[in-house]
Amino acid sequence: MYIIIVGGGRVGYELARNLANKKLDVVIIEKNENKARSIMESLGVKVIIDNGAAVLALEKAGVKNADMLIAVTNLDEVNTVACMMAKKYYVPLTVCRIRDCGYVDENIGLNPKQLGIDVLINPEQVAAAEILKIFHFPDASEIEYFARGKVIMLGVIVGEEAGITGVPLHKLPQNTGSIIAGICKPNGKFIIPGGNDIIEPHSKIYLLGKSSSLKEISTLLHQKETRINQVTIFGGGAIGLRLASMLEESKQPFSVKVIEKNEKRCEELCVKLKKTLIINGDATEIAIFREEDMGTTDAVVVATSEDRTNIVAALLARQFGVKKIICEVKKPQFMDVYNTLGIKSLINPRLLAAARIIHLTRREEIVALSILQGEEAEVFELVLPETAEVAHKTIGQVNFPQGMLIGSIIRGEEVIVPNGSTKLLPEDHLVIFTLPEIAANLDRFFAPAA
Repeated sequence: MYIIIVGGGRVGYELARNLANKKLDVVIIEKNENKARSIMESLGVKVIIDNGAAVLALEKAGVKNADMLIAVTNLDEVNTVACMMAKKYYVPLTVCRIRDCGYVDENIGLNPKQLGIDVLINPEQVAAAEILKIFHFPDASEIEYFARGKVIMLGVIVGEEAGITGVPLHKLPQNTGSIIAGICKPNGKFIIPGGNDIIEPHSKIYLLGKSSSLKEISTLLHQKETRINQVTIFGGGAIGLRLASMLEESKQPFSVKVIEKNEKRCEELCVKLKKTLIINGDATEIAIFREEDMGTTDAVVVATSEDRTNIVAALLARQFGVKKIICEVKKPQFMDVYNTLGIKSLINPRLLAAARIIHLTRREEIVALSILQGEEAEVFELVLPETAEVAHKTIGQVNFPQGMLIGSIIRGEEVIVPNGSTKLLPEDHLVIFTLPEIAANLDRFFAPAA
């Protein structure tokens, strides 16, 4: 597959890195010369220094032979024009990052198809939706749904007194509806565990299974159930606005405040939000935490435009005893800082948007894809083809590589946590946990025969 990426910012860089690692043919068009040279040096992919909406730049990038064009600059206009031009060259699939959805409003007669756009991606919308999912499982730091919600993946931090620590996994009470599919140890090392592995306190474990079973296993974690009703959002930017709008529309009655430093932006938010209290204030000032009695709020979402501001606000929220703190992370180098400070629920719009787009580059039988926050593993759902090598075989009969695990099988309405004697049948939905370096080599097992 030959892919052109227009824009070498955070989303474009993450896409290029991930796709190049999977041995796909990638070229980037980036206007900023310093950024372009940095990408060439760090990723080793071809970079054209030019405007991605320009015809000559697209032709130089090989648009006539492209299978896919992904436009992810910070300018909606450039992204839209790039997709329109790509369609003139009959590129089969175009993906467009849009920050202001007013550009593609069917009410005024301009739908995405008319603009040459096959798939719209809005990173801020994706991030806000991810935060809303966490509100439904507030004791988890990550959550993902598979098979239309029949299977759930939760990332959960294991406390000191949890009943599952210090014991080999094969000696833990058997739970037929869920499985521990991954463990991120306190030192940051990620493993896909076997029966002899042991969970240490402060590890993050990834649970995969039916929602009812996951609630049962939570009793072993000794966690108090957290309920979220009152929400404070620091930062009234794109994520803050979208999240507040979603909370206003939710069936659950949330009480929401948005605290925004810019006075003009506060005025804009007052017009766009009807049920949310808008407060002009600084997320790094302890006075605003006192004035708003922050200790009574159930959850704080920190989504300002600066990572350093987010870190300070998160630490203040923890000092005031807030039960759930969720932070937006813009620059990946700050991930370790948050982890060191014990702030575990992190939202990275760059990574979330990249995962949605990377899914489009996979085979059609792959129906969902999630990349874990620390990029330690991928989780994907696929429909097993009739002619796949593993069809009609038991898991024990297949020599799967180390570093992958079939965590759940959805067969009709039934959710199965498989073992070595479980047979893999055509049309099964398989939810697979895998290390990134293994993911690229799984086609030989699950792809349809040529």
